[in-house]
Amino acid sequence: MPDRPDNTVSVLMPCYNGMPYLPEALDSALAQTHRVLEIIVVDDGSSDNSAEAVRDYAKRHEDFEIRLIQQANGGEPCARNTGIGQAKGAWVAMLDTDDWWDATKLQKQLAAAQQAGPECVMVHTGVVHHFPDGRVEEKDLDAPARRTGWCTEALLEPTSIGHPSIMVRREALERIGGYDESFKQACDIDMYFRLSAVGTFAFVPEHLFHYRIHPKQMSASQVDQIGYHHRAVRKFFAAHPDIGKRIGLHKVEAALAKHVAVKLGSLYWRRRLKEFRQLLAYAREEQIDSGEIRDWRRRAMVPDWLIRWKDRVGSSGAKK
Repeated sequence: MPDRPDNTVSVLMPCYNGMPYLPEALDSALAQTHRVLEIIVVDDGSSDNSAEAVRDYAKRHEDFEIRLIQQANGGEPCARNTGIGQAKGAWVAMLDTDDWWDATKLQKQLAAAQQAGPECVMVHTGVVHHFPDGRVEEKDLDAPARRTGWCTEALLEPTSIGHPSIMVRREALERIGGYDESFKQACDIDMYFRLSAVGTFAFVPEHLFHYRIHPKQMSASQVDQIGYHHRAVRKFFAAHPDIGKRIGLHKVEAALAKHVAVKLGSLYWRRRLKEFRQLLAYAREEQIDSGEIRDWRRRAMVPDWLIRWKDRVGSSGAKK
């Protein structure tokens, strides 16, 4: 494949039943102040009219290269790898079919990449969450801002990078072999760690990526999510013992414990008590422990019915 100028961007959209939001996502890609080289939509076995919608959209925007690839359902990492294999741009920007970008996103990411220098392999941005009830929440910029430079250690922090905000150097994706298709969840976490071994990250400290939360999204098990996340971390450090030695494997294990403790707190206070107890069981099985986790174990000694009864009593008292 011939070399392309360093500012060319292929937009990659994995699609599984992407309607009705797909056209809005496409609109945001075409509206970029830095014109995209191409948009590749990989229809991963959709049963709705996503493919027809893409064909119709492409006919109405013939001045842009919009390509549709259809395949049997293979899952998110498989669809992304299909698109990466067809991409022609120097950079690949990920965009999910139910999300959208601010118009200056790619322009600002390319500027950040240029400033970061030739070692830069990935640029990410701030994220805005849009809830079904109309609420809008701009996510904190401090944590993702630490994922810059050679940032493997910072990737151990519990919060993660907004995946469809990323723009990745295609050459780096090819170098690491793309996404690991054995990861049904946390394929992005696995990829971030592997990319962090081959280059630096840059960050645009603005909320340029809009993440839509809606009922059709998969509600994956929190325990499964953490299990895949931890598997990705351990897999990476097993393959890169030199990086593990530099960071310190005790720090890695402490970070995994912190991840569990943060999630336990979130599940408990949202009263998702079944998952809270499942996560405690996971921590015990994987021998993940810390003072914070032991504190949550003590809370778990109180039965669910009593926790909920206290909630009702407290709520009744507050109304009086």
